[in-house]
Amino acid sequence: MAEDAPGLLTTGEFARRSRLSVKALRLYDRSGLLRPAEVHPGNGYRRYAERQLYAARLIVLLRRLDMPLSQIAEILGAGGADAGAALARYWQDVERRLAAQRDLADRLVRSLAGEARAPAGDWPVATREVPAQAVLTEQRYVTSGELRWIREAGARLTEVAARHGGPAGPRFVVFHGEVTEDSDGPVEVCVPVPPDAAGLAGSAVRHEPAHTEAYIPVIRGHFEPPQILSIYDAARRWVRERGLLVTAPPREVYGYPADPDHGAPDDLVCDVAVPYA
Repeated sequence: MAEDAPGLLTTGEFARRSRLSVKALRLYDRSGLLRPAEVHPGNGYRRYAERQLYAARLIVLLRRLDMPLSQIAEILGAGGADAGAALARYWQDVERRLAAQRDLADRLVRSLAGEARAPAGDWPVATREVPAQAVLTEQRYVTSGELRWIREAGARLTEVAARHGGPAGPRFVVFHGEVTEDSDGPVEVCVPVPPDAAGLAGSAVRHEPAHTEAYIPVIRGHFEPPQILSIYDAARRWVRERGLLVTAPPREVYGYPADPDHGAPDDLVCDVAVPYA
């Protein structure tokens, strides 16, 4: 009989030795992750082979890494070097996610600590005319955890512009789509250059048309979410309430000397701007 078969363990014994609960064993049986070696045809009792203890103990350890069952199944099915490579890939993804979450947590700590309190009423909106200009650009699909790329792209474009007479206006960043943890834009970094700048064939240059824009100055204390998202909302609302039409994606215009990562909470760091007609 099954219960007398050598090398087979009852569910209770297997659970004790593997450090998995009986409930977990039932779950892993149903999901196909760890099926019993034998199920008694009469009473349905499950028996496990002693050799399955290795897989069970490995599952325990991988679950401590918060690994999903689907990826655990991949590792159990691979074995050897392939299993090690799969685990390494998983942990690299975890570390990238943790780095993004740590950056978000740091920004939220600064925001919630009250570096600057948002105004009680509406944000003050101003308007301006922006002339047509030639701009050096870099564009990339980035999530909110990858927005550090904006600083890197801005530095590269500013360096190119410096070799050709210098920037002709403030750097600006255009958000062509929503940027969240799950949505990746895209985002475009732009540095204006003189229209007659020569030797820029190796860089992406486009024409930015003249337009009118509504804008709200942003201080450093309001630069991080959720405050800056409210500023975007206020600029769009100002346009809509006047029966006007948004004609281009919103952008952040960096025309102030302050650095968003350093300085006083009341330092102006950028304008949130919405082109309209």
